[in-house]
Amino acid sequence: MQKNNLNIGVINLGCPKNTVDMECMLSSLKNFTITKEPNKADVIIINTCGFLKKARLESEKAIKDMLKYKKENKKLKIIIAGCYVEKEKEKLIKKYKNYIHSFIGVNDLNKILRSIKYGGEYLDSKPYIYNSNERKILLNEISTYVKIADGCNRKCSFCVIPQIKGSYRSRTIDDIIKEIKNLIAAGVKEINLISQDSSYYGVDIYGKKKLIDLIKKILKEIKEYFWLRIMYLYPDFSIVKDLVKIMKIDKRLCRYFDMPFQHINNKILHNMKRGHNKEYLLKIIKYIKKEIKDAVIRSSFIVGFPGEGEKEYNELLCFIKQGLIDKPGFFLYSDEPGTDAFNLENKNDLKEIKKRYKKLTVVAKNICYYNNKKLKNKIVNCLIVGNKNKNFFLGRTQYNAPDIDDYIVLNNNNIAKGNFYKIKIK
Repeated sequence: MQKNNLNIGVINLGCPKNTVDMECMLSSLKNFTITKEPNKADVIIINTCGFLKKARLESEKAIKDMLKYKKENKKLKIIIAGCYVEKEKEKLIKKYKNYIHSFIGVNDLNKILRSIKYGGEYLDSKPYIYNSNERKILLNEISTYVKIADGCNRKCSFCVIPQIKGSYRSRTIDDIIKEIKNLIAAGVKEINLISQDSSYYGVDIYGKKKLIDLIKKILKEIKEYFWLRIMYLYPDFSIVKDLVKIMKIDKRLCRYFDMPFQHINNKILHNMKRGHNKEYLLKIIKYIKKEIKDAVIRSSFIVGFPGEGEKEYNELLCFIKQGLIDKPGFFLYSDEPGTDAFNLENKNDLKEIKKRYKKLTVVAKNICYYNNKKLKNKIVNCLIVGNKNKNFFLGRTQYNAPDIDDYIVLNNNNIAKGNFYKIKIK
């Protein structure tokens, strides 16, 4: 039997999809309290990330840090779950079998209760995605993520996600809407739709892309005011056009395009196996900027991909300097065994990659600073999402996504967390 009032420590690493996975794991448990103090925990769940080398090192550090508490408390059960476990299962089991209570892969997260009770390895289930009945606990009760699909069918040469997560698998439209209705009824004010590739949603179960139909049905069936934000869009001009149409009609759909481009040079895009070129990306950008003047585009780029010489890098740098991407983000190229890119020639020295990365991030900060200055003295709709301290609140506009973008600091005592307010930016 599960112990009453189990104290559970939670360490959630990686992307928002991991946040949803952690919430699903916690939702299958009863009679527990989340503790932020590892020395008081009966169980510590570490939900790991294995996407890049940097993420795996972060996961390793978290594991080792928590094992220190096991020296003081021999009964402490440490469970490691998620992408890193899925990717490096043999290595991790060999290394930590005598110290870790249980190992859980990405398709066995619903076995968390059994893993706490019995320990062991849970690593061999078929590809899995949760349904609306499996998620009842939220780590953020104001703004939350809803996973519309998992896995990926793309063949990007740098990416290990298909190896870790498996083939693309969509949830049904009805089940997603059921979950969102429950979340809105519980007081959630912002829904962020996520997946590995949101543009591809529905192809596996409906035979065609159904993201636009999903969004339309969400907005039709839910009458309350809330923000709906779409994350992880693969560049797709037809979907962008349809999103723009909806944004013009319904202000609940955030004027925010989260669309990873990865690079802008045609040779690099080809070697990345992205399936489009620079001209196609510019077509998307220009259309968005023309049709929705206040739209925000966030995109991520890989720095130092094999074959990226000075010419290719400078093309990327000049593109970023144009300011067409309102919120650019960058990743150092990570040479991942098992990917096609791992076998490419003309790899860059890490020192050179970091030098390029540093220069790009300086440019990106200047762009964000400039865009923030443009909001000065403007009145915007703001969602109050938390407290900075006892005297100040934190809020966000529709132009800022949770966890990755800027916050607005407010000092008005007549506001409350979880509400929308018209505010003037100073």
